[in-house]
Amino acid sequence: MSYDGYKRSYGYEDGHGERYKRPRIAPPRDFDPDVKEFEDPSLENERTAARGEYRPAMMSFKAFLTEQDDSITDDEALIKFAEYKKEFNRQQINEFFVAHKEEEWMRDKYHPDHLETSSASTKNSIQNRLKVFMNFYNEGIIDDITLQSDNAQKIELLLDSFVAHLEDPDREGLLLEPDDPLRENLCKTRSIYFNSVHPEIKREELLSVLNKYPGYLRLCLSDPSPDTKWKRRGWASFKRDAKIKEICFNLSNVRLKESEMGPLLNKDLSRRIRTVDVMCNDKTVLRTCLQAANQIINKLDAKWGLFPETKPNEILGITKSANPLLVNIAEYLVEEMSAEEEELLGCADNNSGDRSPDYDSELALVLDRLVLYLRLVHSLDLYNYAHYITEEEMPNRCGIFHVREAMKSGATVTENKITDYKDKFCKKIKEMTESWKEMSQDEMHELGPKSEEDAIDMFSQTNIQELGNNKHLCSLCGKKFKGVEFAKKHIINKHEDGIMAVKKEVVYYNNYIKDRKRPALPERPKTPAKPTARPVAAPIAAAMPHRSVFSRLTENVPDRHIRSTNVRDRLGYKKGNIAVTSDVKDPRSVVDYSDVEFSDIFD
Repeated sequence: MSYDGYKRSYGYEDGHGERYKRPRIAPPRDFDPDVKEFEDPSLENERTAARGEYRPAMMSFKAFLTEQDDSITDDEALIKFAEYKKEFNRQQINEFFVAHKEEEWMRDKYHPDHLETSSASTKNSIQNRLKVFMNFYNEGIIDDITLQSDNAQKIELLLDSFVAHLEDPDREGLLLEPDDPLRENLCKTRSIYFNSVHPEIKREELLSVLNKYPGYLRLCLSDPSPDTKWKRRGWASFKRDAKIKEICFNLSNVRLKESEMGPLLNKDLSRRIRTVDVMCNDKTVLRTCLQAANQIINKLDAKWGLFPETKPNEILGITKSANPLLVNIAEYLVEEMSAEEEELLGCADNNSGDRSPDYDSELALVLDRLVLYLRLVHSLDLYNYAHYITEEEMPNRCGIFHVREAMKSGATVTENKITDYKDKFCKKIKEMTESWKEMSQDEMHELGPKSEEDAIDMFSQTNIQELGNNKHLCSLCGKKFKGVEFAKKHIINKHEDGIMAVKKEVVYYNNYIKDRKRPALPERPKTPAKPTARPVAAPIAAAMPHRSVFSRLTENVPDRHIRSTNVRDRLGYKKGNIAVTSDVKDPRSVVDYSDVEFSDIFD
């Protein structure tokens, strides 16, 4: 379509080339914008979806049936409704992708070009952290650490020493001294928090601003969140001696793409070492955590290729890592108990009472090495079920760390509490690791992946124009062909850049839908129904013959000390029933006969 045709189709010009204004349709004079009694509720769904707040509401099964033929059977209705839900979900996924596919955060996560670059960067940082960790491990420093709260200072010193070697790999000595003045400058930073970064603002644009200030180190940008209307959060880190308040003040006057970033000073961590329940020191819980840590290390080591000699275990169906921390780990994974002895002594079913935690120091030492490995190398806090994926770019390159509460005299646990904790722990770990799994072909098929062949065919058809007499024009270069098949072959062979872009778009979309934690519009929260007031029946005197005449005469007489009600209430006014022009208090008081003796009258 030509530009002139485009303008005419959208009402900018009439057929004679003259400009005119489209007629203005005004609401009636008695229109009240606050009254929405006659508004279609689906319009609100469309508006919120357009603003990027909530996804449109899906039809209920009852509403779906109203659009079907009366002769439809129950089984047919269920099958068609399932197809409707599948297609609705596919449509929402595609619409979200189309709306955000040009934004930087989306391309960094799923586009094949950006994904390859970000994966290489992440792998490089993990390998650097592994190198530093193995230096600590080979020197035996890791073996002296017990992950309990009474060793908090020693653990924090280890974390600071680890970060110091990440910041300065060439420095001599592994462990810092507790009073080393370099500890403050090497391990701690000053940072500024941006609470509102528009998703269209690119990292390079922010870096061009931040690099102007002395002491700038790094920038971390989060993924957009529906809670903030798809705006991003950011953390800019500076050296410890940077004039952070002055920098923050100057940044508050900076606008990128007509958008403020809301810079705020970011405080230091209030408490770096945090604790979990003392029952985690019990032998059965230690073994459960050890099993989880072993599985996670095998998965993450295989994902990032940290140990090339890693080989799959065909018998168990898992990948076995050559990590030296996992050598002979099977000796500690098997649980032992005196089942026969307990059965003979009659105490097998009598374990519900309080008891002291059964602590195994050797088992705890093996577990603590794995927990430290996960925290320092893979940025995974096992006891908090958290994977700090962006920690390498955050102000603290090794921040919060959860350890076990120290053993205290008099501490007790019960088997029921231990069982509940193990169930919760395993559930949380499973939820975290399930998101790492690749989707199967059946799961992908339900979400409607794109086909490379179909996409190339559609690209070819879009760029072929039929001229008549079996002649076709390639709109990309202007060449003419006799037959559509020749034109398709020409586009595939001669326009490789366009074909490659189509292939990458297919991979881009499929990478998005196979992410189990892919971003999407949230569903609109359901508004709780207002409770309806029950009508209260008036008392009927005839139904209560045992009551005295006096009580029936005075049952509705208010107390003399109660102030008079207004005219509106006295008349029984109800909205929409009667209009009261005056709403002042009635100056007359209610006559009270409670001090009159009625017995003489009715005798």
